[in-house]
Amino acid sequence: MSAAFYNLQAAISVLATILLSLLAIGCGLLLERIRPVRGLPDRAAVFNVVYMIAAALIQGALSPLVLGATAAVVNALGGGLLVLPAAGLGLVPAALAYVVTVDLFEYLFHRAQHAVPALWAMHSLHHSDPAMNVSTTSRHFWLEQAIKSVTIYLAVSLIFAASPLIIFIYGVVSYYNFFSHMNLRVGFGRFLLLNSPQNHRIHHSSQPLHRDKNFAGLFPIFDVMGGTQYRPAADEYPATGLDDGDCPVSLTEAVTWPLRAALRRGFRQPAAPAR
Repeated sequence: MSAAFYNLQAAISVLATILLSLLAIGCGLLLERIRPVRGLPDRAAVFNVVYMIAAALIQGALSPLVLGATAAVVNALGGGLLVLPAAGLGLVPAALAYVVTVDLFEYLFHRAQHAVPALWAMHSLHHSDPAMNVSTTSRHFWLEQAIKSVTIYLAVSLIFAASPLIIFIYGVVSYYNFFSHMNLRVGFGRFLLLNSPQNHRIHHSSQPLHRDKNFAGLFPIFDVMGGTQYRPAADEYPATGLDDGDCPVSLTEAVTWPLRAALRRGFRQPAAPAR
């Protein structure tokens, strides 16, 4: 397909991502007023929203290259091995198989983000929010999506030949992540079918006890299978953020997050020479 097609697709994707994310965040902030874990100032979400828009624009600029490269690899290898039904009675199990498979790959990638220093240097931006709320969902370093596109999403495309409808269904389901990041006192107890705000808050906890636990995005069963499940007590809602309290102090620092230490040294004024 032409570069113009990928540019148009990227522009539409950026606009849709921003608008739908703003809608999800707005609704989430209203819900968080019902039963919040902690009362948060309005500015707690403002920074994340501004960063989300900046990151979406950067991702949009990268998308034509990433989409084109991924499509080229999939086409060169003959497409997906398993053709999923696009309609009829087979659509529901096909969509479920696709969603579960992508979530498994997301789980594995998420574990890699905590284990590989280069990936953690980026992913730690997501964990640096000391006031975790629905807007934290979009607080991901802008390069992470491109890395996913050429790794786990590419792998899924080689496994499944999925129709646009199935991919759309997964896109809709993925917005559940906004709910699991909410600043809400909501847990599902021993019900492990779906992630909950309490369950995922454990993953964002600043306490060493909760480190590297509850990686799953949608289905906690992957944490059970992988030995990373932590079942919180009934009223266990820990503080969030990095254990050293590191947090971006500006939009520039968030956009250049892995380089923040060097930038901070560069911005620091040199000491005056001794007389």
